[in-house]
Amino acid sequence: AASAGPAFEGSGVTSGMRAASGAIQKVEINKKDFAVSYSTIQDKKPRGICGSGYIDLLAAMLNAGIIDKGGKIKATGARIRQTATGKEFVVCFKDETGLVSDIVISEADIENLKRSKGAIYSATAILVKHLGLQLSSIAKIFIAGGFGTYLDIENAIKIGLLPDLARSKFGFIGNSALAGARGILLSNQA
Repeated sequence: AASAGPAFEGSGVTSGMRAASGAIQKVEINKKDFAVSYSTIQDKKPRGICGSGYIDLLAAMLNAGIIDKGGKIKATGARIRQTATGKEFVVCFKDETGLVSDIVISEADIENLKRSKGAIYSATAILVKHLGLQLSSIAKIFIAGGFGTYLDIENAIKIGLLPDLARSKFGFIGNSALAGARGILLSNQA
């Protein structure tokens, strides 16, 4: 019998966005049925996923067994769909969002996130090595910007974005670019 439907179901959009109103910032996934619970910035309807939300999402997908350590979607279920370019996981169905399509994360998105986190971790390791130090000898790691505002340190360590160091070594400093610009404007020496 011929199939009346399309060969691939994927109808979602990958919606990365900056940390703004409606951005998914925290994600948890139930291991049994892959039900997703999330929170958004300003508790608005979800419009996309910000950086800290992607970190939580990857960690939650890993914990739930949806993806393997290489980032491939291995599970099956109502939230997992095959598309022309690979598998995707539905984070929010469109009726939850007010958007015209679902918010998803695809295997290609996961691959891009792996590259980004690898670059951040590598840059950190190279800088520390260049200074003749070990990661364990660092007294404090400052995390700046809006990204740091919602970052879950445990999840960032779980996915390999940050080194596995004492949690007390991590500190958030907010908008350091703005503070630096203010310092330059207010100081002749700076």
